[in-house]
Amino acid sequence: MSLVTYLHILSLRARTALQRFAAQEPVRLRAALTSLVLAGAVLVPALADADVAQTLGSIGAVALPILVGESARAKVRPNL
Repeated sequence: MSLVTYLHILSLRARTALQRFAAQEPVRLRAALTSLVLAGAVLVPALADADVAQTLGSIGAVALPILVGESARAKVRPNL
């Protein structure tokens, strides 16, 4: 099996897993995507000027959507 074929198979599996995850856990996916956008907006400029307050703020900005998404998921999850 060539490297290109192997990478193609891996990308198909990753896409399928992401589609399955999006169908089963849309709140978590939204929280993860929001976290990635916030991390990109906050952490990339923070790399040039590594200030402690800026780093702590970026950690908070990334963690907040995850926490909000998890609390919302707990509210909409059916009781089993």
